[in-house]
Amino acid sequence: METAAANSNYKRFLSLPALIALAWSLFQLYIVIFGSLHAQVQRPIHVAFAIALVLLSKPLVKGQKGYRWYDVAGAIITFACAFYLIVNYERITTRIPLVDPLYTLDIVVGLVFIVLLFEASRRATNLALPIIALIFVLYGFFGHYLPGIFGHQGLSLQDFIENQFFSTGGIFGSPVAVSVNMVFYFLLFSAFLEATPAGELFIDLASISTRKSRGGTGKATIIASGLFGMISGSAAANTVSVGTFTYPMMVKNGFHPKFSASVLAIGGTGGQLIPPIMGAAAFIMVDMIGVSYAKIMKTAIIPSIIYIAALYFVVHYESLRAAIKTISVDASEAKKRIVQRLHLLGSIVVLVALIIMGRSLMFSAFWGTVSLLLLCFLRRETRVGLYNIIRALEVTARTAITIAVPCAIAGVIVGVITTSGLGLRFSSLVAQLSQGNLLIALFLTMIMAIILGMGMPTSAAYIMAAVLLAPAIEKLGVAPIVAHFFIFYFANLSMITPPVALASYAAAGLANLDLWEVGIEAFKLSFVIFLLPFAFVFNPALLGIGHLPEILWVTFTTLVGTWSMSMAVIGYSSAPLNKGQRLLLICAAILLIVPETITDIIGLAILAAVIVPQMVASRKVFRT
Repeated sequence: METAAANSNYKRFLSLPALIALAWSLFQLYIVIFGSLHAQVQRPIHVAFAIALVLLSKPLVKGQKGYRWYDVAGAIITFACAFYLIVNYERITTRIPLVDPLYTLDIVVGLVFIVLLFEASRRATNLALPIIALIFVLYGFFGHYLPGIFGHQGLSLQDFIENQFFSTGGIFGSPVAVSVNMVFYFLLFSAFLEATPAGELFIDLASISTRKSRGGTGKATIIASGLFGMISGSAAANTVSVGTFTYPMMVKNGFHPKFSASVLAIGGTGGQLIPPIMGAAAFIMVDMIGVSYAKIMKTAIIPSIIYIAALYFVVHYESLRAAIKTISVDASEAKKRIVQRLHLLGSIVVLVALIIMGRSLMFSAFWGTVSLLLLCFLRRETRVGLYNIIRALEVTARTAITIAVPCAIAGVIVGVITTSGLGLRFSSLVAQLSQGNLLIALFLTMIMAIILGMGMPTSAAYIMAAVLLAPAIEKLGVAPIVAHFFIFYFANLSMITPPVALASYAAAGLANLDLWEVGIEAFKLSFVIFLLPFAFVFNPALLGIGHLPEILWVTFTTLVGTWSMSMAVIGYSSAPLNKGQRLLLICAAILLIVPETITDIIGLAILAAVIVPQMVASRKVFRT
């Protein structure tokens, strides 16, 4: 039921940023209910809402409160630019691109919109993304001065504006299409999950399922991170959302603060990799390689299981090493809350069923949201009031700016890459450096994906890395979906890789710890996960591709390898491990993850040689 406090807060929705946010959500609802508009109408409106909301809700200077007159002016001008496209829609869509010249006003409007987009990107993310985009823009204009493979004929101002603003090849290209047609509606679904008792249901499910396990609070964090991944779609946001509840519990249970924060960062990052609802980059992949989202979900199942298992093993052996005990949980009360809310999971069933049936992602997410609201009203304990519904619509739009703006900026970069031919040149460079060696090409791709992901949203990092690097890997015989999954994983893992690791930094801020310490610890604990993308490139059975016996065997050996690496990282199995034993376990893990029968046999033998004596010795100590 709606509280008196909620009723008294309706006036918060009368602020200009809140009204813009609500108008944006209503516009998106109009699209899904009454039908999509033309791309060159719908996408500019979507981006304009995002820019305007950023200008009104993110200050020009850090620490400044509220918006100023110039923020309002910027928002008005942004909408005016989008309105200009709508008014001139017929002329723009019937003219011959790069043949019919643009009007002077066309160029002015396009430039103003691009400048406002860059400023919105600076405010919404940080300097990294707009600076990289600016470098690409400068490359587009002055590339004819560069010698060798990276030189090109250069772009004129008219050609640049033509491509970026008056076509669907730049700002309003594929990344924004994904934002407007897919991601927004999953953010809507996620916001309603969080606004209803479904969010608390996830915490209770995680706690009750691990209450009898040693180090249960750490394992509950892993489960909650996977469940909350479908809510936030952001590694940093997922880390903070889960950490607010679970970090104090882990520390109280006896886990070291640095270890606890690192587990939060890794779990928060993994939330974007776990189906059925993954991060925004997964939806962009659907558009880039032309497969269904059901296919993406199926492909992600085994890697996500291994990801969770790797983190679970790490927490388990750390709890053994630190002699962390189980904690008492009021199971009866938690079970009571779960029973009261369990029916809300039906909305996720509706969502997944519609996706599997082949309905559009927009349609599926919308009706998943509708079913959630209907299910909430089945029980008195789960009903939500009008305030919570309006609040969820506002939160959806405020969250969407973290996707829409980076996608628009990424569109600028993709437009320059396409028109300048940089993508082909970059692929040639990777091919030259690797000399046809797939392992070297993959290593270079990993480094570039992590560098591109420094300080940037996963979706933007994935787009750039995919456009620049995927063709080079595909030329070496890797299937498109495998190549894109490889890049997708490292775009996500950049969130926990120093020197700029947004998820690790979010966890460090929550725990009030040094950024570098948490980043390095998270990288160390997730080392085995960095091997996983290489494994599924050399053996796509890990992505569910191939015959069932092969898929089951490779999954088994990879899980065992993950187990071995986790013990080596923590330095504990049945008892403490010395340096030699840890080194042997690392070798065993690598051999088991490498997709060859002979390496599997050797790896299993080494693992047994280390673990069996440990188990025998620990039993003798126990008996003594």
